[in-house]
Amino acid sequence: MVEDGFAQLTLSLAQRPAMEFDSFFAGANVQLVSRLQALARGEVHPWLYLWGPEQSGRSHLLQALTQLAQEHEQRAFYLAAAEARALSPALTENLHDFQLLVIDDIQWLMEAPDWAESLFHLYNKFKDMGGVLVVSATAPPGRLQTGLLDLRSRLQAMEVYHLQPLNDTEKARALRWLARQRGFHLSEELVAFIMARSDRTMAALKQVIERLDELSLQQKRVVTIPFVKKVMGW
Repeated sequence: MVEDGFAQLTLSLAQRPAMEFDSFFAGANVQLVSRLQALARGEVHPWLYLWGPEQSGRSHLLQALTQLAQEHEQRAFYLAAAEARALSPALTENLHDFQLLVIDDIQWLMEAPDWAESLFHLYNKFKDMGGVLVVSATAPPGRLQTGLLDLRSRLQAMEVYHLQPLNDTEKARALRWLARQRGFHLSEELVAFIMARSDRTMAALKQVIERLDELSLQQKRVVTIPFVKKVMGW
């Protein structure tokens, strides 16, 4: 049963789009990004806890960490807690042999007593075996809802980072940066036009840039306000 659950989870995660540090606009999170990159290269071995609101980039960073660590020949595994909660917590028995274990959105598992107990034992065994653990959540460790206070205290002992969401000024800079990465220019006027009409989450803004890039190449058009109005239906 454990092997089947782990196989299902691995298959699910293998289909996840790859994320890279190069496509993450750090804003006020430069120190954290640098810390994660050093960890992925094996230069440091901290146990890290990242927290921040939805759409703050937590999953992007943890997937980028896992990918870069694997490129540096670390045995690294990314566990999406929102997906894992549908499986048996016994699957944690398969995770002890990784060098780096990354658990995204751990709050999904903390409230379930069986999952909390399994995570507690995994934490202790992983520590004894010299592995590195990185987790993320929507709240700091002291505010996580769980009946297993010993697990919460373990998480509080980790190196804790508050992931700072981008403000509107930083999002505008990120829009221009994303466009430059794809080889086209956005004027300040065009950035203001997009910001005034689009959903301002970074996920939505990235989708706008991807659509503009794709259609401008297909139609061989320069990205202008009339072009944006037409392709975005604004």
